[in-house]
Amino acid sequence: MKVTYIRHSGFLIEWESCYFLFDYYKGTIPKLEKDKKVIVFVSHKHHDHFNPVIFDLTSDYPDVEFVLSSDISANKITHRAHVVDPGNEYSLTDTMENIILIKTLKSTDSGVAFLIEYLGKTIYYAGDLNWWLWSGESEQYNADMTEMFNQQMEVLKGSSIDVAFAPLDPRQEEYYYYGIEKLLHTASVQYIFPMHFWEKPSIIQRFKRERSDKLQGAKVMDINEEGQTWIIKI
Repeated sequence: MKVTYIRHSGFLIEWESCYFLFDYYKGTIPKLEKDKKVIVFVSHKHHDHFNPVIFDLTSDYPDVEFVLSSDISANKITHRAHVVDPGNEYSLTDTMENIILIKTLKSTDSGVAFLIEYLGKTIYYAGDLNWWLWSGESEQYNADMTEMFNQQMEVLKGSSIDVAFAPLDPRQEEYYYYGIEKLLHTASVQYIFPMHFWEKPSIIQRFKRERSDKLQGAKVMDINEEGQTWIIKI
């Protein structure tokens, strides 16, 4: 598969028969092959994860479908959209009629996370499902957040994930690595792409340097610039 970093939490995965586009809001979407299906995933309605311009893709590409979290307002929905709720399973197909199985988790912020099984591979896209601890919040808030996050990690317990995309947010200060590290200790992850680091990709190198003994064998991908691509062999 080919993975392209677009911006913030936006990524494109290219497969032989389709594309997965995740949480586009800014940046350049690469030119896509028109004979492939394009599946656009939106984890929730926040402006840094959802931009209605994604619906313009239907003008250029004949086979586009949208997987939209149910917190996105109804007037944004098109006939090509699948509206999804947390804790459910959904099934799509690519142009070759291969099954794309989508499981949704409940975000600790808004909307959903996606666990996708396709061609014998498993992709996890967290959206804003993260262990959102903040030094300025109350002890009760952080305790409730911990409980909510751990409940969702139980859904992933024992899973084998080939490629994961998860937040690594420097605004959390000393808690910046808690969510992504918990994910790595919950599921067996082969490759992980940090995201939601705003304009500070250096947090990835900090994480690898400070937490190198906690990575559980996962390969943490370095992201340096928009448009960066990787060929992942899994």
